[in-house]
Amino acid sequence: MIFLTKFSKCCLSTLLSVALFGIVSQTVHAQAGEVTIYMDSTAQTIRGFGAANIVDWYGPDLTMDEVDYVFGTDDGELGFNILRLRISPDPNAWGNGNQVETARKAYEMGALIWAAPWNPPASMYDPNSEQRKVDPAKYDLYAAHLDSFNTYMSERGVPLYGISIQNEPDFANDWTAWEPDEIVTFLQEHAPSIDTRIIAPESFQFRRNYSDLILNDSLANAHTDIIGGHIYGGGIAPYPMAEEKGKEVWMTEHYTTSDRSANIWPDALLVGDEIHRVMEAGWHAYVWWQIKRYYSPIHDGVDVVEAGQDFNDNGTNGSITKRGYVMSQYSRFVRPGYQRVIADGPFGRGWARVQVSAYKDAESGKIVIVAVNGEGVDKELGVVVEDGTPEVLAQYRTDDDHNAEQLDDIDVSSSVFSLNLPAESITTYVSDFIPVSNEGDLTEAPASFGLEQNYPNPFNPTTNINYKIPEASQVTLKVYDLLGREVATLVNGRVSAGQHQVSFDASNLSSGIYIYELRSGDYTEIKKMTLIK
Repeated sequence: MIFLTKFSKCCLSTLLSVALFGIVSQTVHAQAGEVTIYMDSTAQTIRGFGAANIVDWYGPDLTMDEVDYVFGTDDGELGFNILRLRISPDPNAWGNGNQVETARKAYEMGALIWAAPWNPPASMYDPNSEQRKVDPAKYDLYAAHLDSFNTYMSERGVPLYGISIQNEPDFANDWTAWEPDEIVTFLQEHAPSIDTRIIAPESFQFRRNYSDLILNDSLANAHTDIIGGHIYGGGIAPYPMAEEKGKEVWMTEHYTTSDRSANIWPDALLVGDEIHRVMEAGWHAYVWWQIKRYYSPIHDGVDVVEAGQDFNDNGTNGSITKRGYVMSQYSRFVRPGYQRVIADGPFGRGWARVQVSAYKDAESGKIVIVAVNGEGVDKELGVVVEDGTPEVLAQYRTDDDHNAEQLDDIDVSSSVFSLNLPAESITTYVSDFIPVSNEGDLTEAPASFGLEQNYPNPFNPTTNINYKIPEASQVTLKVYDLLGREVATLVNGRVSAGQHQVSFDASNLSSGIYIYELRSGDYTEIKKMTLIK
């Protein structure tokens, strides 16, 4: 994953270079009210979006028709592709409700099905613990219990994508608690006996003291496939250690509010901002809590009398809520396998609640832009697309008056254009095809990094420096004197693949030998140049 410096820092270094040395450097596109989308960048691969279907605990289960529009991708559907189930401690309850039937249909529609336990069978509790815990002497039986659910579902046409070891082991008021070292021990010794992917640790606040311990233990890390966690009260942040260890990071449970209806606007828009922050943190999946509830993507028909509160809502059982439509602005269009690309901006006063993320399908070249305007006024968003030119943007919007409604297409045919974002709205823009542009490159993308000798050399007072990079990267090109003091920053930012040239003006420097250094990731190359006045 590639992380960009903040606009203010990038601009400051650029402006200082120009002011002090007259340097011509890379153009910085992100201005106030503007977003720059780097189509040749690659962040995380998106695994998907979804919710949980917890039978026995709530009201009406999903019907087969509801499964169709929860996991379908047509107009009026949600486009979910992840379904979370609960593993009851009682195997006799695994067939309750429509759990198997709804999961099977979701699986047949392409959904990833996974499951989490809250408690083990009562016979596996630790009799020596004041807290509810699994007896360490029965970890093998607990692993067998989890694998039995995996087998049960698979035999009924629902192979599980993964199993979690424990739901919220660090917030165990009504369910089973685990200490971080206990989870590590279980993963080390018993996870291999569970014949599916392992998801852990599912901390209620994505507490790193749980997941760091797993990642830092070579055996527990090897036995864990997905780092999952919840974000109640915090926890959304990039996770470089998980990335270094090659683990996907999933947000496996959250709800923004549960004390009021999912149809209240703009309250329902909060989930759009939350999904944006999860995606920008580099996580791969977003999974809501219970899929069918008055505060969830699908309404359960609970009214003011039953709930004891005035929701100001006429939601009917099985209807898609405003919150559901907001989620669909991501899930219908950002499909599994798409990659997030870097979207830098917008910045500036009055833009704090405007969030923009972008995604691409590497096979088709399609681009998807999701823009959340949480501000109370309309915004005109400037867009700069690097390394590609969209032609026609289909647009879909959810606001107080629209429910993921398709609006008129926008003809752009340019890499620079503007979009109108109504107040308190979320809009998804989809380009069917975005051809990659090589404008500005001297040649096609090279096979390796390279830094050339400046020309002319010796020089007075200006010279040109050519360099090449094989893929879009964060690049610095700096000049030092022989004492190692930095005298100029020529490039400091994200640069597209290709051959590049930068001009260096040393009018304010004394004659002498100078060193210039190109750095990108692990690659570093230096050369000398001579200034003679």
